[in-house]
Amino acid sequence: MHFKNNAGFYLRLISLLIVILEIAVYNLNTPIKILLLGIAIFVTLAECLLFSPWSRHPSDKFTEYFSYFVFIILGIIQIFIKQSFLVIYYYVLIVTTAEYTVKQNPKPKHIIIIQFIIYFCYFVIPRSLKLNYHSWVGYVQLVLAPYNVQFWSTYFISYLYLNLIAKNNAIDSLNKELINKVDQLQDYSSKIKELTLIEERQRISQNLHDMLGHSLIGLRLHLDALNQVIDTNPEKSHQILDKSKDIIDHSLVELRETVNELKETKELADLQSALDELKNAISVSEEVKVDLKTYFDVNKLDITVKDLIYKTCQEFITNSIKHGHSSLITIKLRLINSEMTFNLSNNGADAKNIVASNGINGIKHRVEKLNGQVNFSNNDPSGFKTDITIPIGENIND
Repeated sequence: MHFKNNAGFYLRLISLLIVILEIAVYNLNTPIKILLLGIAIFVTLAECLLFSPWSRHPSDKFTEYFSYFVFIILGIIQIFIKQSFLVIYYYVLIVTTAEYTVKQNPKPKHIIIIQFIIYFCYFVIPRSLKLNYHSWVGYVQLVLAPYNVQFWSTYFISYLYLNLIAKNNAIDSLNKELINKVDQLQDYSSKIKELTLIEERQRISQNLHDMLGHSLIGLRLHLDALNQVIDTNPEKSHQILDKSKDIIDHSLVELRETVNELKETKELADLQSALDELKNAISVSEEVKVDLKTYFDVNKLDITVKDLIYKTCQEFITNSIKHGHSSLITIKLRLINSEMTFNLSNNGADAKNIVASNGINGIKHRVEKLNGQVNFSNNDPSGFKTDITIPIGENIND
């Protein structure tokens, strides 16, 4: 990973070392050789001091101006050694320029143009002096000179490739950010549902308080009035008693509805306890037994899934006893690969013709609403079973 992140530096360094060796063995006058060696060694040391993995890299502007300077002074070597390995260093430096261009915003297109002008003066022009410029053929040969094509091919291929990598990295980063946001939204959704549940219970409690308070006050007034006339006006007393009974009957109806609603919210808050209560209520006698097994913490499920589980268990147990005359009811809840499997079976009578009653239609509707699948079939060797699968991974409240 270290070499991969600094591959440009190492390739430039190797190229410069080869150029130094090339100058050392090349047949040149001593002063020229010393000059060229000095230039090559200076650039090599500058590369190590400024751009090595262990150095503190200079600013972008300094890096840009340094690349111009290096293009110019290394071109002197190219004047004296026509077929120098130096051209490889230039190509690696062009790739570095492409990488720099990709990372900048806005794109500094002038950098590659200036580098090309310097490159053109040192590499292309000296090799194109013998072209015939009296016709357009010479100018076409100049434009399509191998060094020109190699320069721009190196830059554009590097730029497109590095730009593609940068875009992919940006997409990966956005995907990770999106996943984090989705996780946060799911967490917020779960918290909102729990808060909604608490608020609903508080609302029901308040309604219960208001309803009973109002009824009890009315009943107290009627009893006070009854106390005043019970000895002197029997007919009036009977009227007051009838009204008191109406108040009590109406209060009982409202109380029953409110308690049932409160019980449902309690069941959704602690599903495991609610299921255990269902089991114990049926298994109190030896005639019918409910075998309930949950293999994960069902209390962490989404409220809508809890509602499906509880109501399905209620419906299945009721039908198993009422229609199937079952003695054993088995309920199993598992979480496998982010899917909840909900299996209910009994050992009662086989269902030869399954009729879609309100209960079965209700189960189907709740399962389809959660993008799940449900299957009703006969149990082996006897009885009836219901198999439900729900995608549940995203609904677990961690």
